[in-house]
Amino acid sequence: MDVVTTKQLDRAETCWVTALQRVRDSDLNRTSGAGEWTNAELINHLIGGGVRYTLLLGQASTPEVEATRGVDHLGDDRLESFWAHETAFRMLAEECDLQVPVAHRIGSIPGAQLVQMRILELALHAADLSCGTGHDWPIDESLAAFIGDELGDLILALGSEGGYSPPRPIDKGASAAQRVLLLSGR
Repeated sequence: MDVVTTKQLDRAETCWVTALQRVRDSDLNRTSGAGEWTNAELINHLIGGGVRYTLLLGQASTPEVEATRGVDHLGDDRLESFWAHETAFRMLAEECDLQVPVAHRIGSIPGAQLVQMRILELALHAADLSCGTGHDWPIDESLAAFIGDELGDLILALGSEGGYSPPRPIDKGASAAQRVLLLSGR
């Protein structure tokens, strides 16, 4: 990974971990900001995303990747489970050729785009989780600016197939974080 992507992935992981550390056991069955998912289902999806993205970078078959969707990835310690799978993803992303296509369910995409999608997933699901726990979204403005400036077109291209609602109108005075939420339909 290049230096910019590495830094932004670090920031996205920090954003997610901050949101995850705020979750109390009593929050788990509450509705998250991600559709009809509970906070527990959202957390499981995000941790499972680390598993799936690692498999994708490793050129696993579609059935192998899809088989992870129904699995409980929370473990005894949600934070420990997240880092175990995220660390495996990061290590492989550093070692493999990110120009090689992977067989994502939306189609064949370069590994570099998969890493960008992970940045989006971490940051935007941190917003969804924060909504579900009643906290502010813990994104820093530099990550929000990067997402808006560098990954905004990817959000639009992924659209509903990538899990995004249609973008909402963006006010001129909106912060970078507000622009990202509106761009992603949140």
